[in-house]
Amino acid sequence: MNRLLELLIAMVLVAVIAILFGLALPSHRHVSHVTETNRPLPVVFDMLDGFKRFKDWNAVHNIDPKTKFSLSGADSDKGARVDYSSMSKLIGDGSWQIAETAPGEKIVYHLENGDYGNDKKMTFSFRRVGNQKLTVEITESYDVDYGFNLFGRYAGLYVSRSVGDTMKTSLDNLNALLARIPKFDYTQLSVPPKVVDVPAENLLFAPTTAKRANDLVESAMQTQEKWLHQVIDKNGLEATGPVRIITSNYGADTYEFDVAIPVHKTGEAAGAAPSQLSVNLEGPVKYLQTKPSRAITTSYSGHMAQLAAIRDMMKAWGVTHGEDVGDRPYESYNKGIAAGFTESGQFNLFWPVKAQGSK
Repeated sequence: MNRLLELLIAMVLVAVIAILFGLALPSHRHVSHVTETNRPLPVVFDMLDGFKRFKDWNAVHNIDPKTKFSLSGADSDKGARVDYSSMSKLIGDGSWQIAETAPGEKIVYHLENGDYGNDKKMTFSFRRVGNQKLTVEITESYDVDYGFNLFGRYAGLYVSRSVGDTMKTSLDNLNALLARIPKFDYTQLSVPPKVVDVPAENLLFAPTTAKRANDLVESAMQTQEKWLHQVIDKNGLEATGPVRIITSNYGADTYEFDVAIPVHKTGEAAGAAPSQLSVNLEGPVKYLQTKPSRAITTSYSGHMAQLAAIRDMMKAWGVTHGEDVGDRPYESYNKGIAAGFTESGQFNLFWPVKAQGSK
């Protein structure tokens, strides 16, 4: 009987000590990790100000590639939300929702998951560093309150590993993803990029290659354009838009491209679904009926020599906003080829994006 009483007293003492120790533990935990990137700050901010790229950088996908994600709310900024669900006990079900943003400074997310604690927040803060302030320091911070939940306070002893390790992995993933993006600041574009639907078209095109000299490129474009108009006239067709240049390879020494013109039968209603054409082709001219697609687009006024940089900005915008560029980019020369080689040039630029789920 005495031994049983001693055992009970010992258990009570252990419980009291455990409670007192637990109460002495912090009710709040903070964990942070830092990384750096040489990509422009607007690119870094936009990458995280929404969830279209969440599974590409967040460590959840590393732990269980079969995790399912569902986006809701706004596309970006406050209210944007992602819910995830996994059969893995390490992940389970949870969500991230943007609770606060300060453009170029920080993004605060509210987290819900099965971990101990309340008011869970993940914050990404940004700071330009380096002699020329061209490097962006990214700090990811996790905060959680346990209140008087003793189990939570004990769990807080390990939060630097249980949460901190996944934060490190997420930052590594983020850096790798940012490295894929051309080092261009697309906020410098006068017309912000957007994604539009592109209808099917009948297209006449003539491939060619020219040395990277403006006069040689212009001459090659005009030569191919003459072939296109010759085929258009002989087949009784009409152009439905300005001449366009489709880039195949913008190399260091040579420029490979197609000169193209969208066409339809003379008298065919504008905007009507294109019917398949029977075209008598000549010279380098080829014919293609394109399929409906989606493309990133913007506009530009000035000399065509700047188009390559604008294309890189469009690609950077696409990757950042969850749109992977696919087929070859192209520009319509709205004032014609000759004007495009002067400061009076006007262009609409398009870069087709891959369909969801395609590789």
